[in-house]
This record gives sequence, C-alpha cells and structure tokens, in this order.
Amino acid sequence: PVAGDASGWSLEERLYNQVWGMFEDLARTVAAYRSACDFAESRMDRELDDALSDPRLRLAGTANAARDAARARHDELVAQAKAVLDRDLAQLSAESEVVEPALPAAYARWANPVWHGHGVPEEAPLALRLGDLHLPERPDLRIPMLVRAPLERGLWIDNGRTGSEAAMTMDTDRLRRAAMDMAVAHAVRL
Repeated sequence: PVAGDASGWSLEERLYNQVWGMFEDLARTVAAYRSACDFAESRMDRELDDALSDPRLRLAGTANAARDAARARHDELVAQAKAVLDRDLAQLSAESEVVEPALPAAYARWANPVWHGHGVPEEAPLALRLGDLHLPERPDLRIPMLVRAPLERGLWIDNGRTGSEAAMTMDTDRLRRAAMDMAVAHAVRL
C-alpha cells in the first residue's frame, strides 16, 4: 500500500479519500463476516430442527450424527469467514501503517511527530480528525474518523449500546451526559 494513492486534487484530499475508503472497506469486511456467521448459525439451527423434528431419526440414533454434521458445517463456514476477515483486516492494517504517518496535522493523532514542529496553518484544513474508529473483531486496527470542515451533514453522537460493558457500569443519565459532553466538545473544536 502507498499513502495518498486515492483520487483527489491535492495530497490532503487524496489522503482523506484513502482514509474514507479504508473506513468503507472495514465496514464492508466486518459486515460480511458478521453476515456469514449469522447465516452459519441460522443454517445450523435449521438443520438441527430438521434432525430433531423427525421422531424416526431421534429413535434410530442418527440424530447425534446429524447434530455433529450440522455443527461441523457451521464451524467450517465460520472458519472460512474468519479466514477472509483476517486476510482483509491484515491488508487494512498494512495500509493503516503506511497512511497514518503520512497524515497532515489536521488528520493526525496527537502523538504523531507532525505536531512537534506544527505552526498555524495558512488555510483551513479540508477535514478534521475527531478520533479513531475500531471494532471488537480487531480492536488494535484503528481507522481515523475524519469529517469534512465545514460539516456537510450533521454529526450523530450515540450514547452507547446499553448492553456494552462500559454501559453496564453507568446509568442512562450518565451515558446521555457523556454523549452530550462529547457533542459539545466536538462542536467547540469545529
């Protein structure tokens, strides 16, 4: 992978488009993996229902073999999906390792060396980095969350899933307050 190999008029726009493409690739890849796992689960459930609904199979003792075969097909489908996910995420990780150091100050993490010699920019940046996006399937892979400035559309800040571990320790009012604090902080920065 090469930093800035997306389309655009300037390097800044090409990097923005490349990061956006990485985000889309991550979303598609993980959605395909989750869909394949859901399909494997529903297929196994259907096969188990079919095997257990026929009393002849239950009494003949072939139900255990049918159960084992259904679970084996499920495991095979999930393993195939996981292999594809790992391959695609390895490619995205390699691209991220190349792109991250090449990002301009407005797109870079605070720890990036580009901030060490940073001065006041002569013109406003094309976009700003609000943070990183990551998913539970690969928490170490972080894609920059960039938004164009000025905002072309509203920014949705969710107060979190109520079933997540972090949400379990907080009540609903504290989650809403945290989301509001984040929204205000981003509005001030923008």
